[in-house]
Amino acid sequence: MKPARKAGMTNWLTTVEAVAVKDAPKRTSNLARTRTSNVNDDGSRGTLAFTAPYAEWVHDGTGLYGPHKTKIVPTTKKALFWPGARHPVRSTKGMRGNPFVRKAKDSVNGDDLYRDGMQNYLSHRGV
Repeated sequence: MKPARKAGMTNWLTTVEAVAVKDAPKRTSNLARTRTSNVNDDGSRGTLAFTAPYAEWVHDGTGLYGPHKTKIVPTTKKALFWPGARHPVRSTKGMRGNPFVRKAKDSVNGDDLYRDGMQNYLSHRGV
């Protein structure tokens, strides 16, 4: 039964991965290219990760919208500046998160995908 469970989890995980990559922000497509997925040997756990250094900030948000819920302020100088800013600023609210992986997980019917993956595996094995 372990291979059938692994097939079910793989079917679910690849579907979530495809939806997440389609919905990921695409300014440079680096974020979508850094995805990795893995299903453990007994099929009880699947992992989908985006390994770009900024992936967590894109997904969860920064500043007031992020996990710390505080404005972004300079730590060593008196103002913040970044390319594209018209002038230095004392603080910034940050950016809202785009939880594209969570949305992808919630948009698919996991039970049906898992069951279909198991049934497909078993039918190919002649069971």
